[in-house]
Amino acid sequence: MGIKMDKVRCDGKELKITEYDTNKTYGCLKCYYCNADVSFVNSYEKNLGERKIIVQRYFRLKSGQEHEKGCRYTVDGAVSNIYAACADNELMSKQDNKYVVRLMLSSEETDSQKSSTFFEKSGHGKRQHNYIPSGKKIAYLSTMNQIMKLRAIVEDNSDLEDKINLQYRDWKDMPYVVPWKNFYFDSEKDGEYNRLLKYLTNEKVYHPICIVGFVKSVSEYQEQKFCLKYESVSEEKNKRIVVEIYFTNKNIYDNLLEKQHCKVVVYTKFKFHRKNEWTAPDGKKFTYYNITGNVYDIRQVLFL
Repeated sequence: MGIKMDKVRCDGKELKITEYDTNKTYGCLKCYYCNADVSFVNSYEKNLGERKIIVQRYFRLKSGQEHEKGCRYTVDGAVSNIYAACADNELMSKQDNKYVVRLMLSSEETDSQKSSTFFEKSGHGKRQHNYIPSGKKIAYLSTMNQIMKLRAIVEDNSDLEDKINLQYRDWKDMPYVVPWKNFYFDSEKDGEYNRLLKYLTNEKVYHPICIVGFVKSVSEYQEQKFCLKYESVSEEKNKRIVVEIYFTNKNIYDNLLEKQHCKVVVYTKFKFHRKNEWTAPDGKKFTYYNITGNVYDIRQVLFL
C-alpha cells in the first residue's frame, strides 16, 4: 500500500494523476522518484446518505513492490522528517526502532474565549498530564497536523501502525497504546462511522481521535459561538451519523468559511452526544446520532 502518489514516470516522462486518461493505453508506470512499479486507482462515486462525493484517483505501489531507500514516497522517510521537525521527546520519541507519539488534549484554558454548554472543562485535578504542556501548544499541534496529513495520504492504518505507536496516559499517568483503528475514522471508508459510533457508545473513550468528513455547514449559532457540521453518513437504512465540532475562536470560523464543502480531518476528543428522531415531509422516519467535539486552535483542523 503506502503513500498515495500524485505523479509517476511513464516511458521516462512525468505523468500527473490529473493527466491520466482512462481511455488511453499506457506503458509501464514507475514511481517518479525510484524504479518501483506502480498502478492507477480510478476515482469513484460514494453516496454518504444525503450527499454523493467523489473518492479521488491516485497512483499506488503494485503488490509486492517497495520504494527504494531514500525515495520521497516512502512512509519511513515521511515519519522520520516529522520526528526531526518535532525535536521534543515529550511529544514524540523513538523507542526500539518505532516512533511513539503521545496523544494530548488541547484545552480551553489556552484560549481567551469563554466556555459554552457544549464545551468540556479543561479538567483541573483530573488527568492534567494529558493536556498539552504550557508553551508547547503550537509545536505539538503542528506535529499532530503533520501526522494527520501523512495518515490522509497513505492508504490504510496498517501503513503506519508498525511505524508509529500512539500513546495515551491513564489516570495513574501510565501510558497505554491506542490502536490506529480507534484513532482515525474516515467517512470515505464503508462502515467507519458506524464503527466510530459503536466505539464511542460502548467504550469509555478518553483519548483524542481524528475524524475525516466533508463540510456541510459552518455557522454562528449564537454570538461568538460557532459550529462546523459534517455531511451526515448513512451506514444503515434510515440511520444517519452526524459529526459536529464546536468552537468560540473567530479565527477558526473565518478560516472555515473559506473552505465550505471541502474535505477535512479534525483532531480532538469526541463523544456521543444524543440520538434524535426526525420525520421527513414524505413521511420517512430517520434516526440521527450526534457525535460532538470541541476545537481551540486552527491546527486541530486539516483541510484535505
